[in-house]
Amino acid sequence: MNLGSRATATARTGFAAAAAGLLLLTGCTDDKAAGTPPPATSSATTPATSAEANPANAFDPCTALTPQFLAQHQWNAKLPEPKQNSAGAITWKGCGYVAKASYGFLIETTNGTIPQVREKFPTAVEIPTGARQAVRYEAQPNVPGGCSINIEMRTGSLYIVTNIPPTPANKNLVACDIATDIAQAVAPLLPAGS
Repeated sequence: MNLGSRATATARTGFAAAAAGLLLLTGCTDDKAAGTPPPATSSATTPATSAEANPANAFDPCTALTPQFLAQHQWNAKLPEPKQNSAGAITWKGCGYVAKASYGFLIETTNGTIPQVREKFPTAVEIPTGARQAVRYEAQPNVPGGCSINIEMRTGSLYIVTNIPPTPANKNLVACDIATDIAQAVAPLLPAGS
């Protein structure tokens, strides 16, 4: 698997940028407008690509985050927007959400693993999400409002990325705090053994 340099800032850069959340807020749905994630590099073992080993088969954020769950967390300013992409051997599948507090985020399953994230982002820090290992990092610190988290899954991870546009209304929102809150709310929804 190749998890190295990435040319564009997009929420699905495998473990990179958070700019797509802003696109969620503006209603842009064209993946090419947000940029397509380029391949990345890693010496880690390539995850299996069979249907049985696909993390998207174990958990679908688009259905697991029910309308009631989204309303409870006030993440229902817009209907969830399905997202799917791949770059080389890495795949992402899930949905984009917009919170009533005017920030966007993505939750996607990926076959990218926690060891691969640690290799690419050595400053990633562990965060508590119950029994599962999770790491948080700012893939592009120069992109304000972005923070990424990967939560361990058996054949990859659950990828969460926030984007909090720098507006007067959002000046007190902290991207990594919000990403952590999202991860801690969503991690218990992951099925046992996934």
